[in-house]
Amino acid sequence: MDGTLEGHIIIEDDISVGMHGLISGRVRATRIFVSGRLEGEVICDHLFIEPGGQVHARVCCADMKVDQGGVFVGERTLPEPTLGTNPLETQERLQPPEQSDILASLPERITLSRKP
Repeated sequence: MDGTLEGHIIIEDDISVGMHGLISGRVRATRIFVSGRLEGEVICDHLFIEPGGQVHARVCCADMKVDQGGVFVGERTLPEPTLGTNPLETQERLQPPEQSDILASLPERITLSRKP
């Protein structure tokens, strides 16, 4: 994703935030790759902050990697060991969205681009 999205994303696949991407809100995914900016609350198995990537969030993940040149500002917690090792299968410690998932009505694949 190389555009701007404000809202909630709940997906069982991977998410990649491109260099010009900005996600602001609550995000749940299996693996998240960040080259742009991610803000809010994050639940995932693996979080990869690549060079130039910025994460300003409360994060619950089993594995987190910050490459040189990546930025993490926030709080990281590990999944509850008594509930299982996969945060997507455990009881969500962050509150679920109160409104319906904004991606539920969108097509399976979306391409966003930045206007010059």
